[in-house]
Amino acid sequence: MRDTALVPALRSRWRVHVSMIGNFSADLTGRLFDGLTAAYRETQRHYHTLDHLGALFTLLEEHGEDIAEAPRVAFAVWYHDVIYDPRAADNEEKSAERACAELAELGADPELAERVARLIRATKNHTAGGGDPDDNLFLDADLAIIGAPPEDYDAYVRNVRAEYAHLNEAAWARGRGAFLSSLAGQSRLFHTDAFEAAFARQARANIARERAALGATGG
Repeated sequence: MRDTALVPALRSRWRVHVSMIGNFSADLTGRLFDGLTAAYRETQRHYHTLDHLGALFTLLEEHGEDIAEAPRVAFAVWYHDVIYDPRAADNEEKSAERACAELAELGADPELAERVARLIRATKNHTAGGGDPDDNLFLDADLAIIGAPPEDYDAYVRNVRAEYAHLNEAAWARGRGAFLSSLAGQSRLFHTDAFEAAFARQARANIARERAALGATGG
């Protein structure tokens, strides 16, 4: 698989993150990591994959000094897309439920698990924001792909389109166009000043270009 090279680095990160909440069971840590890996390698995924996790961790590590509660953000990354069915409307809720269940297995503080779950649920609507700066930093990182260089943005769009292969072109254009129009109408695209400064200009150019290609259908 194309993401095989990512697995050792992700496994190392997982072990560090699990140790932060005081769990050192090699068997449990390994079993849950294998379950996460299997989930992010499901065949319907083209963007929401292990590559996405790796990119998120790399980006967030650049802002590590700004994160007050590292375990919350780390486990939100691991679990935010663990359940992903492009035809379903409850992926975030089911992902939050799985996060709570597996964090309980790991012996995490229930309040931490609930904060992780709330942050996962917040990914249903990135523009609404989270409860504090840590939440907003994670939400911005998850959306940062919209401000990627054009070739990376185009690859992201192709991969998301592949995940929605069950939609015909007209339905895809309506749904995607509505999403892009909602972004274009925001006074700012990111909650944190750091991400707004780094990604907003390119994001608006990407959005405008894609809307033009779609004929602004839905917008």
